[in-house]
Amino acid sequence: MKCVICKHGETTAGTTTVTLEKNDSTIVFKEVPAQICDNCGEKYIDEATTKELLKKARDIVKNGVEVDIRKYEVAA
Repeated sequence: MKCVICKHGETTAGTTTVTLEKNDSTIVFKEVPAQICDNCGEKYIDEATTKELLKKARDIVKNGVEVDIRKYEVAA
């Protein structure tokens, strides 16, 4: 797909790191699948992956964790 940020690059499949913060909690997910612009480096995460990240983050925050770093794994 054409990058909507720089309007010049094309995206290719890759992985990225996503950091989410809520209140006093910081959650880092590594190796998240994404489309990455070959020109500017902008990262695009699809809707299903975003929903899964937010669900996992809510569960982590609910357990009172302040800092959590984990490798992203698709739910079974």
